[in-house]
Amino acid sequence: MTLEAIKYKAGQLQILDQLLLPGESKYIPIVGVKDGWSAIHKMQVRGAPAIAIVGCLSLVVEIYDKQYDTKDELAAELGEHLQYLVTSRPTAVNLKLAADEVKGLAESLLTNETVNVDGMKQEIVKSIEHMLEKDISDNRAIGDNGANVLLKGIDKPLKLLTHCNTGSLATAG
Repeated sequence: MTLEAIKYKAGQLQILDQLLLPGESKYIPIVGVKDGWSAIHKMQVRGAPAIAIVGCLSLVVEIYDKQYDTKDELAAELGEHLQYLVTSRPTAVNLKLAADEVKGLAESLLTNETVNVDGMKQEIVKSIEHMLEKDISDNRAIGDNGANVLLKGIDKPLKLLTHCNTGSLATAG
């Protein structure tokens, strides 16, 4: 069984409530930006990469089924939501960086005359979903490489103590 702190599929998001660990494993739905903000602020999600991913995915959930008349309308809403999400944990550098990346993409798409409002929304969603996939891939590689280095030449069981949430609790996977 693989631990999943973040469960996401097609505009639906659930997170493992880390305030209840280790006594209880309970997933809570994140149905929009306000829920994402609250989960980050209350520390129900922890770890810089996980915070950034949950913040951005809460934005995806917010806009996923919504229709927009213009790219300006979508860009304005994205900007407001991203600015709000960053206030959930002002010291969360990864969240600010991810928000800036999404905002930059939105600004680029806004000025691209070959992209309509639906295409803009799809590109934003795709970009954020790619953040999730990349974080999972990167962290699996880090784990595999770290395990290989730690276990190299060791012929007895290894005990490893970590400080703070690590691995799947602190990242997207």
